[in-house]
Amino acid sequence: MKAALVDSQGRLQLANVDRPQIGRGELLVKMKVCGICGTDLEKSHGVRVTPPVLGHEVAGDIEEVGSEVSGYSKGDRVTVHHHVPCHTCYHCLRGDYTLCQEFPKSNLDPCGFAEYFRVPETNVSKGAVFRLPDGMSYEEAALAEPTGCCIRGIDKLGVQSPDSTLMIGAGPAGLTYVRLLRALGAGFIVATDMIESRAKWARKFGADQAFNAADANLHRQILDATEGRGVDNVVVASGNVKAIEASFQFVRKGGKILLFGIPPEGSVFSYDASNLFIREIKLIPSYSTTENEIQRALEMMETGMIRLTDLITHRFHLSEIAEAFRTADDARLSLKVMVHE
Repeated sequence: MKAALVDSQGRLQLANVDRPQIGRGELLVKMKVCGICGTDLEKSHGVRVTPPVLGHEVAGDIEEVGSEVSGYSKGDRVTVHHHVPCHTCYHCLRGDYTLCQEFPKSNLDPCGFAEYFRVPETNVSKGAVFRLPDGMSYEEAALAEPTGCCIRGIDKLGVQSPDSTLMIGAGPAGLTYVRLLRALGAGFIVATDMIESRAKWARKFGADQAFNAADANLHRQILDATEGRGVDNVVVASGNVKAIEASFQFVRKGGKILLFGIPPEGSVFSYDASNLFIREIKLIPSYSTTENEIQRALEMMETGMIRLTDLITHRFHLSEIAEAFRTADDARLSLKVMVHE
């Protein structure tokens, strides 16, 4: 079968690999669709902070069921989360599931961009396989994982309904945040992006205002929109160090900055620590998601509380994986790119 892998030189290739054999507690899923994430793009360039396996925004049909698996049947339509915590360690018992040492060790085999993938027993037994609600498309289900990541970020921020929030970066993640915040009743939402077309997308997705991040008057515009205080919350939906550094000038005293985009390993940003202290700015990282937020994302999608399929700008077949990644890499051309069976 075909699977998209990153070779030892960090290059993307569509390889012929053996179809996975499942154990008694495992599942084999036939991939129907898998979204390309920003971390996939980084890995395809040989840059990574997370494990080098590609594809985790995935949905498909169960093809085989292990002899000791109950509650699932061949043909079930599912989406699967690739990482699961142990639920018993120091971090898990305090609710910090993504800090669990076991969390990054679980994954789909060989990857999400494959004709078939094996779901390990730990993922099956710990609730990381979700049946799709009736009427939900595979594409919508594949968006549940990145939506879950954003839900977790909002939870960590503790956004209140009157809060003002600035989104730095209006790509797929930033736009998902905008739509979630609007659906949850957040107050003033403003977005910035270096690409003018993405600023326009932010307005379409529900931002009250959107600006080009290169505008020389950006700081004044943000202050004017918030009566001179700065915003209550900033979400940095970019791993660019300059975006992180810029966030400090936009947040109010006592405000919160969420680091959501993953900076490349070794990245260093600079800010006056005394200013951080005096202004009591809270810096909050948010990495990945768990089965809890994915379930909430599916429920919000099922009820129509949030709709995100209009993020999808391009679709490719698995055989066109190289072109799919090139398209996803062009931020001026695309938002969310989906790869189909």
